[in-house]
Amino acid sequence: MPFISTHFAAFFAIVAVVYFLIPGRFRQHWLLAASAYFCAAGGIVYLVQVLAAAAVAYVAGIGIDRETEKPAKQRVMAFGIVLLVANLFTFKYADFFNESARAIAGSLGLPYAVPEVNLLLPLGVSFYTFLLIGYLIDVMRGGKAERDVGAFALFVTFFPKFVSGPIERSKNLLPQLHVEHAFDAARIAAGAQLILWGVFKKAVVADRIAPFVNDIYANPQAVDGITLSIATVLYAFQIYCDFSGYTDIALGCALILGYKLLPNFNRPYFAVSIQDFWRRWHISLTTWLTDYVYTPLTRQKFLKLKFFTMTLFGLFLTFLVSGLWHGAAWTFVAWGALHGLYIVVSLLLQKPWNQFARQIKLDKAPTFYRGLKIGVTFLLVCLAYVLFRAESIGDAAYIYTHLHTGWGDAVDAVRAFVARGADGLVLSALGIAVVMTADLMQGRAATAKRPAVVPSGPVRWAMINACALAVVLLGAFYGAGQQFIYFRF
Repeated sequence: MPFISTHFAAFFAIVAVVYFLIPGRFRQHWLLAASAYFCAAGGIVYLVQVLAAAAVAYVAGIGIDRETEKPAKQRVMAFGIVLLVANLFTFKYADFFNESARAIAGSLGLPYAVPEVNLLLPLGVSFYTFLLIGYLIDVMRGGKAERDVGAFALFVTFFPKFVSGPIERSKNLLPQLHVEHAFDAARIAAGAQLILWGVFKKAVVADRIAPFVNDIYANPQAVDGITLSIATVLYAFQIYCDFSGYTDIALGCALILGYKLLPNFNRPYFAVSIQDFWRRWHISLTTWLTDYVYTPLTRQKFLKLKFFTMTLFGLFLTFLVSGLWHGAAWTFVAWGALHGLYIVVSLLLQKPWNQFARQIKLDKAPTFYRGLKIGVTFLLVCLAYVLFRAESIGDAAYIYTHLHTGWGDAVDAVRAFVARGADGLVLSALGIAVVMTADLMQGRAATAKRPAVVPSGPVRWAMINACALAVVLLGAFYGAGQQFIYFRF
């Protein structure tokens, strides 16, 4: 059920109205029923699949809690995690590894007769698998296992965050499920504004950019390097507005119902380094990987490595996991590896670079220096996006090796690109400017420790009305464009 659809609008309106009309003791059951309907809207198999995974984690969590000895707790936790990972692997990665093994065997002249699996990818499987694994590890580390079956099922299936997160933590969401949330007009208004802002990002910006990017990346061999560069930069804003737009809608829906989900973005394109970028981009995934992959790797006792070497190894492996989590394709693995390489190299060069910056007195011009770091970071992120967006490793390799072409005729190339749809590009550029200006205002308000970014009173309502009008008049409401990019992960 797409967030931006009349189906979802009617669904959420009914859910919210009934939620506040019925007695508090029935609200959890109502939300669970609504979430079950949301999960099953695309097919009953999605609901069965997620409930089966939730049942495994629920039983394993209680088992961990009941055991008194640490080795026994670890065995129960390991058994639960193995089942969850096996489920994820079977549905998401079986064909990928099957095809990779077949290709390797073919290159070596060896027979390979394992048939393709072609299983239906369950909706949101990557997100709720990580959510459940994190829950089991938290219980193992001393957290309390949830014994209320209904609350646990709602924790897993809660519809605002089900498909694409945020990847919630048990300590954040589970306690909120046991609290009665009263009707609060101010909170509901804030949630509605978040939803409107998310729809603006998706429909007015991301979906306006999508046709240009799709056209170029569908056949990169047909264009020159400057066109590929423009498409890649546009894709950077498309994916940001698409994914953060989804997150804003999810957080807004949850807030209207009284729940506060974890934040997922914090002005990522104002990051001053790749490390800073990952502290701002897909925050719930970054913190999950830090807590449950990177930290255990750096604390393990099997590999006898120096701490700094272990840190570099842990960071690189963590980003490989991140790449594979995003999709069952070598392009995603390479994308994760490239980001891991970025961070490893930056840590190795940090001291000599700081010395060089002081020698040429960059530290004496902090505004320029910060702008330079933001620009370089954005450039590196865009270069990595080539792998994220390309249809294959071959396409990505072609793009990288041809980015330098066409710059001698830059004016003609830009004119040719604009000719693909001047109106759409102008609207996209204006939308990007609005979103980035809002991010800039938010950053300045945070620096000055001011809670409000949008002015109050008539100006505030004028901005809200302008945003709503832009959605209605300028939104790109067309079929496949409604699908959020991260729905496929």
